[in-house]
Amino acid sequence: MKKILFALLAVAFTSTTIFAQEKLKEREVLNGYSEGWTIGTGFGLTLDQAAVWQPRAGAGDNSFKFGGLGNLQATYKAGRFLWDNAGSLQLNFQRLGRNTGNLPFQKSLDELRLNSRPGYAITADEKWYAALDFGFVSQLLSTYLGNYLSEFEGVDPALRNGFTNLNDTGILSNLFAPATINISPGVDWKPSTNFSLFFSPAALKLVIVANDEIAAVGAINMTSDSTSEYLGSLNGNPQTAIFNEATNTYDVTSFENTTFALGALARAKYNNTFLEDRISFNTELNLYYDYLNGAGAEKNLPTVDWLTTTTFNIFKGIGVTLKTGAYYDFTKPVSSDWREVNGVYGYRGTKRGTMFTQTLALTYSRVFGAKKAE
Repeated sequence: MKKILFALLAVAFTSTTIFAQEKLKEREVLNGYSEGWTIGTGFGLTLDQAAVWQPRAGAGDNSFKFGGLGNLQATYKAGRFLWDNAGSLQLNFQRLGRNTGNLPFQKSLDELRLNSRPGYAITADEKWYAALDFGFVSQLLSTYLGNYLSEFEGVDPALRNGFTNLNDTGILSNLFAPATINISPGVDWKPSTNFSLFFSPAALKLVIVANDEIAAVGAINMTSDSTSEYLGSLNGNPQTAIFNEATNTYDVTSFENTTFALGALARAKYNNTFLEDRISFNTELNLYYDYLNGAGAEKNLPTVDWLTTTTFNIFKGIGVTLKTGAYYDFTKPVSSDWREVNGVYGYRGTKRGTMFTQTLALTYSRVFGAKKAE
């Protein structure tokens, strides 16, 4: 519980921190960007609770769900130098059933993203920049079998069918296990403050799984004829395994904690407001192709990461925000085969596929510092 409170405080702190603003310089503003800092921040909370005492048959059970989302965007301009920064954190938890003291919370969403891109204008109209893009994606809290925040002895053992070499605690992920880091020199095109397109032909990508027990976990797909198919590591790090006829499953024989990739990165961003600023929308599409196939995957396919944020403003910065995400990576299997076994619902396997996320929350947002030029 202390970890959860710490994580939610981190969301609020990250969302409400105000950076020091430099004195605006007297200079003609080009392309809509003003000198100094322009900072936008927003945060939101979700809460859902229901309690039932001595319920009659079929009346339901206790439930408690809560979470938060925060984002921060900061742009600094000094002459031809332009520095874009963005960060976001999404956390959602739930507990279903009566809490007897040993029932941990389950995680429904946990995603930490950071992005920074300093650039220097190489054209007189300041629409083309030589830039260096840095990206970081990971999760904040540990995840155990059944998406619990801590080890839970009551988890259905059948949930292990989607994995091999999973240790007794059932840990699947934690901070920096995995984490994806991109360092990409390239060219950034900014025709306006609403759109940017960055491209790097030599983008370095590192997938780090800092925990050996997590790096050793393999993904298993149970096929329709009840045979198992080994899909590689759960988190995209290099891994090998052999089939064990005695146990009718795969045994991991070797793994590495880091995947090194060198490829092409394209990152497009768009933002705008509609209906007299009542609706704000921004979206980001990231495409990456690894020349080296560093994970040693069966197929070397592009990675796709698409995010959208739509806010319906109600009154003075207060609004309802809908966030969506879609992510595809051939080297990182997703959960599959959601069904009920002996009264317990859960994912019974893994497969190649696309992960989708969606969050709806009441939010508050503000912009500080220099304003865009008219």
